[in-house]
Amino acid sequence: MIQAQDLIAIGTMRRPHGHRGEIQCQMQNDYWDQADPEFLFLQLDRLYVPFRVMDWRGKGADTLIFTLSGIESEPEAARLVGAPAFMRRADLTAEAEEQIAWSDLVGYRVIDLESGLLGTVAEVDEQTINTLLTLDDGRMMPIHEDFILSIDTRAHELHVNLPFELSSL
Repeated sequence: MIQAQDLIAIGTMRRPHGHRGEIQCQMQNDYWDQADPEFLFLQLDRLYVPFRVMDWRGKGADTLIFTLSGIESEPEAARLVGAPAFMRRADLTAEAEEQIAWSDLVGYRVIDLESGLLGTVAEVDEQTINTLLTLDDGRMMPIHEDFILSIDTRAHELHVNLPFELSSL
């Protein structure tokens, strides 16, 4: 079974396109354009459901139109509206891996140079100027490029050198 850490978020399904089952996806990054994945994964009822991509094309700057295997009508496509869309991390190109976004860190283990393992990133909050990571134990930590030593996309690890004690936040 596919796990969250094996996937990377790419967008959200928005609305059917036409009457033959095509569906529009609002993209949040350009990872899809930099790869050639065979499957698109949609989060439906808390499960990651794979759909074989038969065809896709762009529409505007940040929208793709997908033709998915098994989705052949407008009502079938409408059931997918609002579903978060993902692709397999293994399908990312080396260039795309270097362009990792904060939201891609969900599922990564955070390892501090001094304190060791701090936990796993459960959520990323980018709603304010200070991006916050919420760890699996509920602790929150601000994150900034200056704190990061390295990001290991294969091992799903974020190595940091925090200038503060996390427990004091």
